[in-house]
Amino acid sequence: NRCLGLLLLAVSSQGFSFINVMKIADTQWRAVESSRIQRRVLFQVGATVFVGGGIRDPAEAFENRIGQLFPQLKGRPYGASTPVPQGVGTGDSLKGCPSTEEKLARQPPNCFSSAVPKQDREHYILPLHYDKSGGAAMADLVAAVQAYPPGQSNIDGGGWRLVEKSDKYLYVQYESEKIGYIDDLEFLLDETTSGVLIRSASRVGFLDFGVNAKRVNWFVDFLCGRGGWRAERITASNHPDYFAQNGSD
Repeated sequence: NRCLGLLLLAVSSQGFSFINVMKIADTQWRAVESSRIQRRVLFQVGATVFVGGGIRDPAEAFENRIGQLFPQLKGRPYGASTPVPQGVGTGDSLKGCPSTEEKLARQPPNCFSSAVPKQDREHYILPLHYDKSGGAAMADLVAAVQAYPPGQSNIDGGGWRLVEKSDKYLYVQYESEKIGYIDDLEFLLDETTSGVLIRSASRVGFLDFGVNAKRVNWFVDFLCGRGGWRAERITASNHPDYFAQNGSD
């Protein structure tokens, strides 16, 4: 658009290379886009309250949240109105990426899954591997979910909720602090390979500002700390584009 063109012209005149110019423009666009999404969310919720004469549904904030929602949300997180994505919560398979069903020109860097093709290096993550029985591995996963502290690394301040649990599958929802965006985390145990497929994804937006990487890395550190687990952390070395867009690790 015209504003972007003027920005490119102005920065170019200062002697920056084309690559640096594009990086600056990209950063500016992301900041504007993030602000636009936040304003749209607050407007939509405010409009619902005004037109409907007040939200009649009970507040759906998670019980273990540690922070406060924006006052405009009237105690009801934005995630309460976002449906569970198709393919999430089935209990027998994991969805790939992107996290939404929208057809986007660029794949959003807000999703990691062991179920995507390995060639998709920015979204694929290695399964977790365990050196113990499947039952013991599942017990470790449940212990990890229950030990997860809302607000760790300044994320998931809205808390979490265990939605589905079986002898081979866990599905947990996480909520952001101020707006109450919902993210989905799934673990699927495969005893034939002594591995655990994992998927962590945001439901809305484009960037996640490092949230999904921080969440997955917390579980990697917790499980490896218990012993009998082998797993790889998400870093700028193995997912450079993700960190280039969302920030450093």
